[in-house]
Amino acid sequence: ESAAEEPRVLCIIQDTTNSKTVNERVTLNLPASTPLRQLFEDVASKVGYVNGSFDLLWGNADNGTDTTPIDQNSDKTILDAGFEPGKKNFLHLTDKNGEQPHVMQEESGTADDGAQERFIGPLPREGSIGCTNDYVSQSYSYSSVLSKSETGYVGLVNQAMTCYLNSLLQTLFMTPEFRNALYKWEFEESEEDPERSIPYQLQRLFVLLQTSKKRAI
Repeated sequence: ESAAEEPRVLCIIQDTTNSKTVNERVTLNLPASTPLRQLFEDVASKVGYVNGSFDLLWGNADNGTDTTPIDQNSDKTILDAGFEPGKKNFLHLTDKNGEQPHVMQEESGTADDGAQERFIGPLPREGSIGCTNDYVSQSYSYSSVLSKSETGYVGLVNQAMTCYLNSLLQTLFMTPEFRNALYKWEFEESEEDPERSIPYQLQRLFVLLQTSKKRAI
């Protein structure tokens, strides 16, 4: 009962370690009692860095002048450390001691995951200026280092309070009549933009839910 009533803290992390990730955001929705030590572990898992190889600084306007890294080894809760429930708590992920964060090595059995990851998102049309990397975040590992569950099912990463949408998507995917009807649908690129086509994007998502080797996408 106390866990259900516990306030949640939304953390939005900006990876400022290189130009490719500076415009991207990673979100975590954590219980207010989460220790700072656990915050670092969750961030490391989310972005695919080795825990202890990066620092976290305040990114909120109120704390913008504080350039002291958050204490990674503290047992203090994020609530006691100044994080505010019900608000967006912005953090900057930075180099530690002038060194780039160490990227977590994936297991050898996940060699095909890179190709699978590149399939996510709309593909550019011929003649377009963009490339696939415009749509795919190379820094987000989400759960790339975690292998698929023994059940054979693949989850969806919560993009900050999207559990209701994830539940709906999984329900639709687990409805064979709907899933098969969607697979039979054909996209007409000349008539619609793939980026804005809901059935096209849903079709791609279902393919990943069915074929990905990861625990969550």
